[in-house]
Order: sequence, then structure tokens, then C-alpha cells
Amino acid sequence: MTPIFSRTLKALSTLLVAAVLTACGSGSTVDPFKPTRVIGLGDGFNDSARAIAPTVADQVAANFGLGLSSVVNGGSTTATIAALSAQIDSVIGAGGFTSGDLVVISVGTIDVQNSASPTANNEVPELVRQVQRLLDYNVKHVLVMPVLDVSRTPWGIANSFEQGSAAATNSTGTFNGEVLTRLSANFGGRSPNPVIYANSGTSPISSQFLSMTATTPIWISPFNCFKRASCTNGATADTSLFDTSDTYLTSVGNKWVGNLLYNATAQGWR
Repeated sequence: MTPIFSRTLKALSTLLVAAVLTACGSGSTVDPFKPTRVIGLGDGFNDSARAIAPTVADQVAANFGLGLSSVVNGGSTTATIAALSAQIDSVIGAGGFTSGDLVVISVGTIDVQNSASPTANNEVPELVRQVQRLLDYNVKHVLVMPVLDVSRTPWGIANSFEQGSAAATNSTGTFNGEVLTRLSANFGGRSPNPVIYANSGTSPISSQFLSMTATTPIWISPFNCFKRASCTNGATADTSLFDTSDTYLTSVGNKWVGNLLYNATAQGWR
């Protein structure tokens, strides 16, 4: 890791850690919570129709001791933030939400892919509106996943998307920063936390991913390869972060993110 990138990453991580505790409620008030149901909304990370399982919502549920029968996945690999409204409507039409639900939102990857400045096109304000809708429908716990740096995914590399860009200021960094700012402005200071943005604590998800790049193909278990299709070290779909040239992870990658999402709930829910 170059000194400049290291300083940038440390500065970004410090900012996120400091800001999120005031952004999404106080980290000092614990709201002992075990969901009765976990609902996954958003993009391919919560798309149960994909061949890759579990979803990140599945893994969060497992960490809370819940089985798959307690998980509802409404994500789609093609979903942008604009799709959240219809996904929420679908849950409402199927019986609605309850105060025992934990809603896990993974969205924004397609928005970043589609625009160099996603925050200028109403995407993040729309995300905030849909989070507020969930709260209006009696949801007490909303967990939001940050976008993994698109420039560092196999899709980003194959399409020369912002290659060599600074993580804090490229499209993904701008998006994640705007999400943090908007969540802080709209839901911060509440006790207990109704919304947790899972990009904080000692291991922010975005910076964890930034430490794994295609130029560093072998890592600590469970990953020993960035993209299985281009590896020669015996990697499998269970030991690679990516399986194909897109932006979505392997099964073990989803488990990894799901575990980090669960860890973020220690900011006030357990």
C-alpha cells in the first residue's frame, strides 16, 4: 500500500468512525434486540434468486440465531435505489412490517456504475426517503450496507472505471460519504438508534474491502484469490472474493460482508 493511499484510507476511516456515532444515534445507548425476521432489500447482495447463497441478509440472520425461514429477500441484481420503493410496497402487500423486523438494505452499486456523480441525481435523498418510509411503517431497526468500491471490482477493472482513483473522492467514496451525511442529518441523535450505517467501528466495511485489491491476490483465510477465473493458486469459489467479472461476491464473500454487517449492530442493538 502506498503512503498516500494509506494516509487517505486512515483519514477516511477516522472520519467515518467519528461521524457515524453521531450520524445514526448514540453508540452509548444499547437497545437489546434480536429480530423476529430479517428483510433484505436492494441489489444483488440480497437477491435470493441468484445462484450464489447466502445473501448478506441471510448471514446477518444466521448470526442472530435465525434460520432461513425467518428471512425475506427482496433484492434484485439490477436494482438501483429507485427500486426500493417497489420492494417496500411488495413487503407491505405481503402483510407489512412489524417492530420485530430488521431491514438490511444493500443498494447503490448500480447507481455508482451508472453515474460518475450519483449524489447529484437524487439517489441518496431517495434512499433517505425510503428509510423514513420504513420507520413510518413501524420498522425500528434499519441496517444500511455501504457500496464496495466499484473501481476495485472485476467489473471496474475490466471497464477501466475510475482506475487509480482516490478512494475517498471517487464515485463510491462520494456516494458513501453522502449516505453518511444524509443519514446523520435525518436520523442522528435518536436513542436508541433506528438506523445504523455499517461503515463504522474499528473495521468499516468499505475500508476492509479497500485492503483487498487485485494486485494483492492472496489474503488471510477465507480468501486466497481476488477473482477465481483469473487465479492460478488453486482458489475455488469458496476461497475467492469474486467468481466472475461483475460487482457481486461469491458465497463466502457474502458471508464475510454479512458478518461485518452483524458486527455493526453492536453500535447500540446488542
